[in-house]
Amino acid sequence: MISIACSGFPIPVSRYFQEFTAVEISDTELGLPGSGTVRRWLREASPDFVFSVVAPKQIAGSGFALDASMKQAVAGVSSFAKTLKCNVVVFAATEDFKPNRANRTRLRAFAEHIAGKLKRPVFDLPAWPRKEAASALSKLDVCIAFDPLIDEPEPKCRFAYARMAGPSGYKSRYDAASLDRVVELCKNTSAQHTFVAFRNIDRYENSMYVLRRLS
Repeated sequence: MISIACSGFPIPVSRYFQEFTAVEISDTELGLPGSGTVRRWLREASPDFVFSVVAPKQIAGSGFALDASMKQAVAGVSSFAKTLKCNVVVFAATEDFKPNRANRTRLRAFAEHIAGKLKRPVFDLPAWPRKEAASALSKLDVCIAFDPLIDEPEPKCRFAYARMAGPSGYKSRYDAASLDRVVELCKNTSAQHTFVAFRNIDRYENSMYVLRRLS
């Protein structure tokens, strides 16, 4: 299964649900949408539509601390995801969360805490080399997000999650050659489900390009 998505809605929501079969909900980084919004999304989306949710940014911003407020934040986004019938929650760290010993310990403890609470947690650790992240989270049922222009998913993984932040940040644009590499990843993936979320300024155009090439 291949899911090509935008992070957030770059076009009106009703139109988005007609053109795509997946989305990465990014509003949740700042606050959880109300029940009316969720009911509207579920009503307008197709039955097989795939949602993923980005966890509130204060969780990763705390360095994945496991104090009472962060546990409450995890419980909140977990409940929201269940209401949205969403299995995937993305915990996106900032560039200043480095792979040192203290951060490895906190990350491991946090991942162990959520592993039994969320069906498919995803960690996006942009400052961590792939091997460092895999080592810190070894033997846990979690997914490590990757950039297909830089890395590859874990071999023989059931679920692969690619996050496309732009070649040089949000305002940068992917060229056709880069997008064709994403298409090849999707065609050759061995994962049962590969989710690709475009997060850059051209996320709508880029994701539509990939969808057209795949179809």
